[in-house]
Amino acid sequence: MVFAQNAAMMNHASQELDAVLGFGPLSPQIVIPKAPVPPIYYNSQSVNVQGSSVGNINMGAARDIQANVKTLTQNGDIAIAEKLAELGNAILNAEDVDDAVKNELLEQFSVLTEMASAKPEDRKPGAIKAIISAVTEGAKAIGGVAAAWSAAEPLLKGHFGM
Repeated sequence: MVFAQNAAMMNHASQELDAVLGFGPLSPQIVIPKAPVPPIYYNSQSVNVQGSSVGNINMGAARDIQANVKTLTQNGDIAIAEKLAELGNAILNAEDVDDAVKNELLEQFSVLTEMASAKPEDRKPGAIKAIISAVTEGAKAIGGVAAAWSAAEPLLKGHFGM
């Protein structure tokens, strides 16, 4: 990120210099790399167990969250993408909650990331408010998720214009 910022400033400076001089070939520009997508860590393996009840995390929601975080990163909303990736990891790694509650929170969070990555005209404000309050309630119940949510919530509300 530091390189990208410095390269952008150097490109701007060379454009200003070209504009002041007004003649000769244009200065070369530095190619700025795309921002990296924050990782969401989940296990995509499936296990078959017969004759027993085993907890199961919905990895489809985790993949959807990763795709939405990637879209946010590509759109330049890097700060939000990083906080959402941290929140997703906190939900996936929470140990003080059962899988049913974790799956419910992951599904709500998946929809929230989908709305965040959507174009502003495609967002549904009523649904966003309801999901934010549901995620807030779910995050309060899980210790590690509450801290990640408190860091992400103000950025999301600003992103949604709330």
